[in-house]
Amino acid sequence: MSAPPCVQDLTQVKLNTKAREAKKDATKKDSRSSAPKPPAEIKLSFSEQLGSDLANGLVQDPYSLKESLNLIDRVTFVKLPSPNITNPITASTDASIEQELAVLSRIPSLLTKDCGSTDTSVSYDVVQHHPKTKIREIFDLNDFTALSSLQELIGRYGRVSHMGVLDPSYTFYITKDRTAALYYKAKNKIAVVGGDPLCPPSLFPKILTEFEKFRKKAGLGIAFMGAGETFVEYIRTQKWTTMCFATERVLNPMTNPVLHGNAGKSITRTSRNLLDPKKEGLTLKVYTPLLGKNAALQQQLVNVYEEWRDHRNDSKLPQAYITVYDPFAMPELMTYIYTTDRNGAPNGFAALRILGSNKGYHLDPYVASPGAPKGISELLLYGAMALLNTAKISYLSLGYEPLDDLGEIHGMPKSLKSISRKVHKMIFQGLHVAGKKDFHDKFHPDEAQSSKLYLVFPPGIPSLRHMQGVVHVANIKMREAIFKGAKAKGEERKSAEAEREKQEGKSSGLLATSERLFSKSREKLYVFALVTPRNSQEA
Repeated sequence: MSAPPCVQDLTQVKLNTKAREAKKDATKKDSRSSAPKPPAEIKLSFSEQLGSDLANGLVQDPYSLKESLNLIDRVTFVKLPSPNITNPITASTDASIEQELAVLSRIPSLLTKDCGSTDTSVSYDVVQHHPKTKIREIFDLNDFTALSSLQELIGRYGRVSHMGVLDPSYTFYITKDRTAALYYKAKNKIAVVGGDPLCPPSLFPKILTEFEKFRKKAGLGIAFMGAGETFVEYIRTQKWTTMCFATERVLNPMTNPVLHGNAGKSITRTSRNLLDPKKEGLTLKVYTPLLGKNAALQQQLVNVYEEWRDHRNDSKLPQAYITVYDPFAMPELMTYIYTTDRNGAPNGFAALRILGSNKGYHLDPYVASPGAPKGISELLLYGAMALLNTAKISYLSLGYEPLDDLGEIHGMPKSLKSISRKVHKMIFQGLHVAGKKDFHDKFHPDEAQSSKLYLVFPPGIPSLRHMQGVVHVANIKMREAIFKGAKAKGEERKSAEAEREKQEGKSSGLLATSERLFSKSREKLYVFALVTPRNSQEA
């Protein structure tokens, strides 16, 4: 018996509806399969993301170009795709300015509380490391011209050995035509010049001649500390004495295995943990005064640096080759990376200085406040590499690394070479500078970019005054370092003798004791001249 017509019609309608829906679904599937798929989102590695975030902090806001009176900035703004930009950050900018002024206004009162002083006339824009230094109040146009030329020369010819340009205790000399310069510190009537002259090699003879006239009038001799291979190649043709005493260690951010995850896993892990909001919760930031000066932030960063210096001085650790900086003395050459805690207070600080000769940067200092989480120095160095990798810069200098043993020596008799090597060895055994090399090695420096650094003295045998001047500028306490080195060497010898006696099964006799005493007497003769002050009439 067949179903009623109405029931058949209803069943047919349902079947037709299902067929249409199935056809529609098939059509949708076909259209989806034929439509182009959006490209998969590229996931950045930890170092790439970190470098990108820091780089974003250096991207100039387009609206700031509109407010600039520099024609390059203004034309750049006009040529932007959408020049009619409203200012979306006016409120936040005004707020930040008000906040900065509020912080600055509180500084005198804070100092009054701490120090009992009511004098609020001090400028907190400039850090006064040397309050006893006489401050100039009168300047003329020639001063500004010289300063402008000097900054240009440092930016173009600067090397790692010119790190002292930020040290207020150095003096600058610039030629009359403003084409060459050098900087020096006078110690023991010796002008100890930092690094190479700031000029092209063709002008080396010119600046040496002009500076010789100047220093002869002042009764100064001359020595160079940290001279590079280019200058040494020239100066050897003039029969000057050279000693290789250090190397410059360099990282290549473009190929560094730590940054690219092929080595130094613990460094990357520590950096992640420090930046993890669920763990240490630090923030890594970047600052450059060229995009707008923040006086309050600069003072906070200087405080971090000063706290680190005070802590280091109290620790009685070796201070050799430690330069005292005014970190914001030449902001045009600098970029700053810093860490903040959960409350936004800076607790780590690093400075990147342009090295024009190497088309790269020098990282120094990179320090953390006492009591800050461990690993901040590594994080700052890792972050600097990440930023330079984003900027496609392949040269990041870590600065001096003194050699345990002197390298090649030119212009000195063989007997004096031997004495110089022994004295140098004793000094650096007392300084314990091996820790610096160990720290650098963790980051896998690019040995292809490392270079030698030299001490350079006028023709002939360097006088005691020359040697004493150099060690004073290097911040080496000669007497303390030598006798610590002699003690360390004596302990090494004693340990070696004990081991030999143990192996031979007999104690050392009169002969061994005599040899040891004779050796000690000979070493004392080597160092006596350097640790005993003498009056010298040498010019």
